[in-house]
Formats: sequence, structure tokens, C-alpha cells
Amino acid sequence: FKNKFILNLEDYQTPITGHIDLLQVRNSLVHILDYKPDSYLRQTQEQAIKQLTIYALALSRKLNLPLYFFKCAWFDENSYYEFFPLHAVYKRKDK
Repeated sequence: FKNKFILNLEDYQTPITGHIDLLQVRNSLVHILDYKPDSYLRQTQEQAIKQLTIYALALSRKLNLPLYFFKCAWFDENSYYEFFPLHAVYKRKDK
């Protein structure tokens, strides 16, 4: 990536599978939304952040649109959580 950002996946053991449930453009941002049963569980939340961040990185690259313009969220019947994927990536330390 141009800005040398990487996602820390060292502790991520399962492959990313699935699909985006809903994609919206609202308030000049691309919103990536995903249904997650039991979205309140910590394990579900950690997995959702990683998965949605990878979706955002892929769409950012495909659309040639900076990650700044993306917002991600996951939800179930009772809860809704959102975050900016730019906050979930780490700037690579140059050696």
C-alpha cells in the first residue's frame, strides 16, 4: 500500500471467509456492514474488526479510494458496533 500500512494478523489463525452483507454510501463515507450473531461477545468483536478491516482494505484498493473514506460496522438483532478501519491498521515501522 502507498502509505505502508499493515494489519497485525500475527494472532489471527482462521482464514477470512464470508461476504459483505450491506454496502452503503452515506455522509460521503463507504459503510461496510456485516451481520454477526452474538455480536456482543469479545471473540466475535475481535474477529469482526479484523474481517471488516480486510474488506475495507480490499475495497479501498479496488476502488482506488483512501481508507479514510471507509467506516465499518457489525450488528445483530440487539446491538450495533462501528469503527473506522483506518484506526485498526498499524503504521509499519521503517528499519
